[in-house]
Amino acid sequence: MLLTGVTASFCAAHRSPEGVVHGHSYRVTAWFPNEERKDARCFKAALQAILTVWDHKTLPEEMEWGEDIASAVGTLANCVEVLVERPLEGFHAKWRAA
Repeated sequence: MLLTGVTASFCAAHRSPEGVVHGHSYRVTAWFPNEERKDARCFKAALQAILTVWDHKTLPEEMEWGEDIASAVGTLANCVEVLVERPLEGFHAKWRAA
């Protein structure tokens, strides 16, 4: 299987387990099957369109964890793997298609 990976970023707030609202910068890398050898820019545009919806907003309760963000991106973008990182804190979460 040929895969193409693209990365984009967004900033959003969420509630901590203690209920404190605070924000993070997220870097998201999504891997798309690319047997047809499509231009990577189409995958980047698809990822960016998803992240723009959440950029500079408060994430819904069901997306407060990196794993939840990765799962949502994977489902919405129809990709095979998603890595969500908070590079400044050194946290990473990954989702893979079943």
